[in-house]
Amino acid sequence: MKVLSFDLRGDIAHFRRPDTTVTHATYPFITRTVLAGLCASIIGKDLLDGDNYTGIQLLSRIKTVSQQMSMLGKGWLGSSNDTFNRQTSVELVVEPHYRVYYVGPHMDDLFEMISTGRSIYHTYLGSAYCLTLPFDARVRELEEIRPSPGTIMKSVTVVPTHAIQELIFADGAEYGRVGGMQYKRIQERSFEGTINLIYDNNIGPVVFKCTGPPDPDDKPYMFVALDEAQVATLW
Repeated sequence: MKVLSFDLRGDIAHFRRPDTTVTHATYPFITRTVLAGLCASIIGKDLLDGDNYTGIQLLSRIKTVSQQMSMLGKGWLGSSNDTFNRQTSVELVVEPHYRVYYVGPHMDDLFEMISTGRSIYHTYLGSAYCLTLPFDARVRELEEIRPSPGTIMKSVTVVPTHAIQELIFADGAEYGRVGGMQYKRIQERSFEGTINLIYDNNIGPVVFKCTGPPDPDDKPYMFVALDEAQVATLW
């Protein structure tokens, strides 16, 4: 199986949690919908069509800061005639670095654009003021693994909770959970489904016993072998 990988890095990122209004909290790492939008921007599409699988590897520890920004001009926060300089607390991810794994029908177009430093639309990490440029695109032949239930896996990428039968707390691991992340964008500001994820903030592998082959009707995922010991989980 051919798998595309590329890196994303920036000074700041903001992946807005939809359940926050007055204070703009962020998810700790890039979301599935943001990543799909970024890939679509590279090749000049509004949405990625077809069956697309992505995996997200953290290459830097998650660090966040909060600061206040002026939301002047946001009419939905008040009267359009209100010139009050509204200060809103915004949480930012600092110096994020991710490795993205991709399997899908747009692999060739993405590789060509990223490897030559091109993009049809601007690419950014969640918000327009968090510009980034994907780099280090590679295509590799990797083997897909179909493990039986209870098989111990070491995933360098974040893992959906429904792929985990039992989490194994390896030495030095600092596991975290992200709940209720939007799963799929279907049209402008409309989303379908949510997903929960496990990650290691110490940027080590997530070690777990897997639930076995995925249910194709329930947010499917796949494992691809990176070497004899580690896999990438794509979903």
